[in-house]
Amino acid sequence: MTRMWKQVITIAFAGVGLGVFAGCGDSNVETVAKNEAPQTAPAERPNPHATSETAGGSAAVAGITWSVPANWKIGPERQMRKATYIVGDGADAADCAVFFFGPGQGGDVESNIDRWIGQFVQADGSASKDKARISEHMISEMKVRTIDLSGTYTASMGGPMSGQTENRPGYRMLGAIVEAPEGPVFFKLTGPEATVVNALDDFMQLVESVKKS
Repeated sequence: MTRMWKQVITIAFAGVGLGVFAGCGDSNVETVAKNEAPQTAPAERPNPHATSETAGGSAAVAGITWSVPANWKIGPERQMRKATYIVGDGADAADCAVFFFGPGQGGDVESNIDRWIGQFVQADGSASKDKARISEHMISEMKVRTIDLSGTYTASMGGPMSGQTENRPGYRMLGAIVEAPEGPVFFKLTGPEATVVNALDDFMQLVESVKKS
């Protein structure tokens, strides 16, 4: 267990669901495999998810780079996301989403933390604001807020604007919001508790690998 996660503190928020992500569009994370140059598709439009985007490589957006865990799979492009990583296999797989909406977009850090907390309820149906383990760190001279929370997760179905949701008990979330040079970058790993526990070290290493590009 690394130092940044040993010193986790719990913060209770007065309310939840205050922040809403804004904006959407094609994914534009620049990802580079180890020891390979970035590649583009044959068409005139560069493909930011070319085959050079491989697990174990590095990715860049908003003036930062990070290392992709070698055993994570690159997921398909999805609306509003800059990258998706698949952790584990089959029905027990977890999903790590990366979001960046541009300078001044996507809401402030605390509103998004509140919104994430609002996506979870406890087994007895109570709110999760007192259960979230939240901490703040400096990584590569950038402020990073992290969150660790378990419970029943309200997952969005049919796309972020569909309004359809599904409750998934026994889930866990690891989140990190990096205050990057061009705006906040959001990393959110969600999935079955056991899968997320197994991915804890990989997620920590990803966050700690963040640096200015």
